[in-house]
Amino acid sequence: MWTLYFDCPVCGYFGIDDDLAGDFLGENSKGATRRIRAALSHWIRQNQNKSRDTLNVHLETYKEVADGKIGLPTPAKAALSILRYIGDKVQETGEKLDGLPAEFPAEIGTTSRQTAIEIIGQLESRGLISCHDANTLNQYDVIDIDLTLEGWELYQSEQSGKQSAGYGFLAMKFNDEQLENLTQNHLKPAVLELGFPLVDMRDVAEPGLIDNIMRMRIRDANFVIVDLTHDNSGAYWEAGFAEGLGKPVLYICEEQKFSEKQTHFDTNHCTTVMWSSNDPDSFCKELIATLRRAMPTRK
Repeated sequence: MWTLYFDCPVCGYFGIDDDLAGDFLGENSKGATRRIRAALSHWIRQNQNKSRDTLNVHLETYKEVADGKIGLPTPAKAALSILRYIGDKVQETGEKLDGLPAEFPAEIGTTSRQTAIEIIGQLESRGLISCHDANTLNQYDVIDIDLTLEGWELYQSEQSGKQSAGYGFLAMKFNDEQLENLTQNHLKPAVLELGFPLVDMRDVAEPGLIDNIMRMRIRDANFVIVDLTHDNSGAYWEAGFAEGLGKPVLYICEEQKFSEKQTHFDTNHCTTVMWSSNDPDSFCKELIATLRRAMPTRK
């Protein structure tokens, strides 16, 4: 098997298995729909290494894209990505965007450039983006792109984590049998009764570097629940990131561990709800009561 390399103006620099390129992505291929091509392009762009280390696309990745396990963001998420993209670029240069680069649809995750521009038109009609129409090679386009004052307010609010997407984020050590049973069979169903799905990083099926996705998930969460039973460094980091954004953070810990060793001294004085696999119902009741006090519930 050979690897073919491309420096695509849309996707970026990547390698792809030769049989995959020929069988699925060739000009005469019927296997790759527009959605599949766009999702794969988005995945490549989001997983690019800035040092230009080669990112290779294998058959397994293509199958995940074809099966919908790796897909495109919803139009609402794409619109938010557009605001982030414009805001980031304008802050970086101090100038309006002259136009949209070729990679723009792959960056934000739309099926085509035209779809991306249509979303920009809707954002402009809502007073969040300012731009001018342009026709290039008989194709509608936009130039002189910037955020309006309302757009900048939304951008800053979103960057600081003040915009919430209606879910809770769970930071924990994975693959511990007791903790897995507690979260899947008791904790997540209890929190869902408040109207908030509780997600962890395993629930994420979207392209991009995992640390960036994690930051986005925490930033968009209404609250964060952190299990400190295993002194997991990642869980502590996620808690600190959420605390820095001003998110409500609730700590939980297995009661025997806490009574014998407690948690790190920076958190052992914080409200911590103890859990025991012998009495998950009492734990959930106390946690939900703590969560109600920490934040308003959904109507």
